[in-house]
Amino acid sequence: MKFKVLFKKYKILLVEFMINIFSFSIFIIAQQIVALPTISRLYDANQFGKIVIAIGFIGIITSIFGFSIGNARLLDQKFYNSLYLRTFLISNLIIGLISFIVYYFLFLDNIMNNILFLITCVLANYRNFFQSEYRIKNTHNKLLRQNLWYFLGVLFGVLIFLFQKNWLMIFLVAEIFSVCFSAYYFRESGFFKLFTDNSRLKSTNIIQLILNNGASYSLSQYDRFLIYPILGPANVSLFYSASVSSKIGALVINPLSNYILGKLAIKKEATNSKLINLVVLASFFISVLYFFLSIFTTPVLVKVLYPDFLTNIEYLIIPICLGGAIMAGVNILKPITMKHFGVKFYNNSFYIYGLSLISLSVVLGIKYNLIGIAIANIVSGIALFLFLLICLKKIKRKV
Repeated sequence: MKFKVLFKKYKILLVEFMINIFSFSIFIIAQQIVALPTISRLYDANQFGKIVIAIGFIGIITSIFGFSIGNARLLDQKFYNSLYLRTFLISNLIIGLISFIVYYFLFLDNIMNNILFLITCVLANYRNFFQSEYRIKNTHNKLLRQNLWYFLGVLFGVLIFLFQKNWLMIFLVAEIFSVCFSAYYFRESGFFKLFTDNSRLKSTNIIQLILNNGASYSLSQYDRFLIYPILGPANVSLFYSASVSSKIGALVINPLSNYILGKLAIKKEATNSKLINLVVLASFFISVLYFFLSIFTTPVLVKVLYPDFLTNIEYLIIPICLGGAIMAGVNILKPITMKHFGVKFYNNSFYIYGLSLISLSVVLGIKYNLIGIAIANIVSGIALFLFLLICLKKIKRKV
């Protein structure tokens, strides 16, 4: 009887939670299970390593701008302040310039492919920014549909890729499908015309979220950018294939963390000790579940998706999965830490973690190769996880 009461109370929240997980799972399947493995079969390890870096760059740059600016709308409560729109439009120009330079130095390719990569990055920025509107309107089904259209775009792009042998077409077509769906859905409300609130608004949350999401997403992809100059693009391919389950899990956990942040941001009443206990318990549960799931799924996924790499990366699977599991727990603690201590506090903690992670990775990576980078991830993750738990324990004494 008690279970039925609890289920009715949290039914809507549970449904939204499951829709968000399913929604981003579709996005992950499109990128990690369909697109990249297909590309890997037509390129050598060196070239594929560069492509992995390029895709990581798209995720980082659009998380820094489109995703962060959208999330700031949730925290500030002035959903249609004109500052958001101005900042977003400026971010498209910045992304266009940076993406053009990055692609040119990474591939030394023709100008047309440079432009295609630029367009893909800008469209991805729009897709990420649109997600905030779905959360504000509580239309999570539309967010699911946006990712479904992205998935269909990837499938269509793969067909084009098989004929043209240009990997950019997969992601360009996927972004076009996804953004066109959102543009069609927003046509009646005139989405961009809604930003008419010209009241004064500090850009603190925008800046802090840009820094936080930028650091968070960059560090989730740091290995490929660190391995490339130290150990070369072929090792990027090996480490990426060994991390396939962890990367997939991170792409689910990060949006889930931002979903929790949005819910806490619009929650008017103060957080009680029961909620803190629930979040802490959830962080341990997610970490353990994440670890065992990734341990069992990684060999299977690598054998199916990247069969040529399996024998070279078996020794990396357990340490990489453990590091990913620890950071999954950290991401569950992140929203409630931000609510009580502020975004700036969490950012400063994360920067210290990032510096220790990069420093350890460089030292251990040079000395012990790829296993050293995996160990650095574990040590730094444990330190951050314990620090956040100590901070939340102090909060419990006050509430």
